[in-house]
Amino acid sequence: MDPVLHDERITAVGLFIEAYDALMRALDDASVPANFGILLRLGRSDGQRLRMSDLAAQTGLSPSGLSRAIDRLSAEGLVERTTCPEDARGAFAQLTPKGNKVTVAAVKRHLDALQSNYVEVLSAEERHQLESVCRTLRDRLNPCATAGTGSPSNRSST
Repeated sequence: MDPVLHDERITAVGLFIEAYDALMRALDDASVPANFGILLRLGRSDGQRLRMSDLAAQTGLSPSGLSRAIDRLSAEGLVERTTCPEDARGAFAQLTPKGNKVTVAAVKRHLDALQSNYVEVLSAEERHQLESVCRTLRDRLNPCATAGTGSPSNRSST
């Protein structure tokens, strides 16, 4: 067998992806709403709103993909679009009071799932190391992930 098939880089990244996939399946079981990542990012942002362009950059969605998601969330009464006073061409996505209530309830279920599938599995030191590694990777591979937050090392990611 060719040694390249057993390269430690493939093993390390493969384990990372397998762990991520398993964690996401466990978190999906927490019954979070569709587009939870969007709701969470809005809920954790100043004024519970973000420019559509910044939200697209943070979520990795295309502008049209984000627009469709915001349309669905808006139809449910969870998010509204507002105009940007500084730039008439720009728009904000903002949580509604109903959206905030749904997001807070979903976060409580999400935290329960995180507790049993993440916090109780890793030590505090391991969680800190993992956060540091993930932040380094995120900042290198998705430098727009903190767009609109005012800080490139913003700690309010999903």
